[in-house]
Amino acid sequence: MITFLETESPTSFLQIEKIEELVGLKLNSEYKDHLLKYNGGYCTPNVFSFNENGTWTRSSIDWFLAIYDGKSDNLKVYIRNFKIDKKRLPSHILPIAHDPGGNLICISCGSSDEGYVYFWDHEKEVDYSIEDDQNYDNLYLIAKSFGEFLDGLKNSNE
Repeated sequence: MITFLETESPTSFLQIEKIEELVGLKLNSEYKDHLLKYNGGYCTPNVFSFNENGTWTRSSIDWFLAIYDGKSDNLKVYIRNFKIDKKRLPSHILPIAHDPGGNLICISCGSSDEGYVYFWDHEKEVDYSIEDDQNYDNLYLIAKSFGEFLDGLKNSNE
């Protein structure tokens, strides 16, 4: 069973709508429900695996992003840094968390892979002001839904 700790004050549908307007996307319903219930924080267990070009790799969630006015792990700040100020993610991909190494865990709000959760590798960054939004060279599938992603989290010793 997953436990969330040190979450922010509850968010609202109105605050989520403001995020959707800021980023120009409709958020996945599972992820919206998660924001309404937890709004950021860290979780235990927190380790996930993904296939990186034929090699199984593990990482962990350091912190989920929250809708609030604080400086750290603020979803609005991440949207500005990764989607507005510089196009570092495809237009339909939204950051939702980060790992301890500065990589992102993202969710797709696109029609072809809506709700899919991806690992974004900052060391293989793609410039989406030049590249097509379908270039997933530094995005690696973790799960085909937010619920599947959460259900697949493990402890570090598993």
